Amino acid sequence: MDLLNPPRLDKQFIKKCFNRAAKSYDNAAILQEEVLSRLLQRLQYIRHRPATIVDIGCATGKGVRGLQKQYPRAQVYAVDVAFEMLLQARARYRLLTKKRLVTADMERLPFAPRSFDLVFSSLALPWTNDLRATLAEFARVCKPGALLLFASFGPATLRELAHSWQAVDDYPHVHQFVDMHDVGDAMLGVGFAQPVVDAEIIRMEYRDFRTLLDDLKNIGATNADIGRQRGLMTPDQLCRLEASYREHDFADDKFILSYEVVYGHAWFDQA
Repeated sequence: MDLLNPPRLDKQFIKKCFNRAAKSYDNAAILQEEVLSRLLQRLQYIRHRPATIVDIGCATGKGVRGLQKQYPRAQVYAVDVAFEMLLQARARYRLLTKKRLVTADMERLPFAPRSFDLVFSSLALPWTNDLRATLAEFARVCKPGALLLFASFGPATLRELAHSWQAVDDYPHVHQFVDMHDVGDAMLGVGFAQPVVDAEIIRMEYRDFRTLLDDLKNIGATNADIGRQRGLMTPDQLCRLEASYREHDFADDKFILSYEVVYGHAWFDQA
């Protein structure tokens, strides 16, 4: 299987889920906020002074706030597939004019070539259908000498949930995430230079199984595979899923949920 071209995701369903989760996102996005903080910290060790920045998959705008704080003279644009997320960003931080709030799919960015000195993206890439094509789109909007900095998820992400679902049915319930070595190869393949990719495992712990599932729903991270089982989870499925989880991934009275966070950066040096 070519993991750079995983089973296609239902993009309209993704948009619907993130629009629906816009108001609950910040309360549930503990992992996402931590990853964003770590990604922003990495900019402190990179010598770069961007004048134009785009945050792709900005959600409720916390990344935009961090980028504007770090580069107060830069023009920062915010892109998200979910319009309701952008409304939350504008209402909460008021750092963006209407012209810098852009509703768009990252696979088809509405910007001219060579628009940005920094392309920044925190945990948006797992929602693309074609990683290589999306990175090529990122490269297209980069100015010569621009920096790409992103965080994504690797194959160990949600492994406990995926394993537990195997005891319930044969439908896909967890996305197939791309290995960090393939991400590095993809960056090179679309024209980025000096790619650096590393990964870490972050484990979340939950005392209540319903809270684990609710957190995923409240950030919009719902199964969007086109081969997914449609309809709501039945009480029987929920009981079987929790029982399987308790058998395999329950320790110290807590449900464990792992995320393999992949960080990457590279330079766009094509003239």
